[in-house]
Amino acid sequence: MSLFGRKKPPLIGIDISSTAVKLLELSQATGRTGSTYRVEAYGVEPLPGNAVVEKNIAEVDAVGEAIRTAVRRSGSKAKHAAVAVSGSAVITKVISMPATLSDQELESQIQLEADQYIPYPLEEVNLDFEVIGPSEKNPELVDVLLAAS
Repeated sequence: MSLFGRKKPPLIGIDISSTAVKLLELSQATGRTGSTYRVEAYGVEPLPGNAVVEKNIAEVDAVGEAIRTAVRRSGSKAKHAAVAVSGSAVITKVISMPATLSDQELESQIQLEADQYIPYPLEEVNLDFEVIGPSEKNPELVDVLLAAS
């Protein structure tokens, strides 16, 4: 802990547009007056014209190389990143599951049932979920937010 508060590890934000990869490393310190943020590093790396087409990554290797180059040029040593996904590329659904399931059992059950809610082959999407809380309709169930991209 520092003299003025707890310092959290830095985080990189990455924005992938049709023309460039942009990144920004922020650090946050929490002290008596609240949280303060500081820009630690930034980088911009242009993309080839065909790398991102209609908001979809068409050339994964080119975009990956641009991210690597931007991180290297920025000098960032951060180990965590935040990336936003376009809303049109995400499917969300609130589902109900038995409240008695452990986290591991819940994950397994969602994997088994996800094809009912996701209109794409499951091997082509990334799945995640978050338990929202007890179901208002049935106390033996929990509501779960299912997200696929």
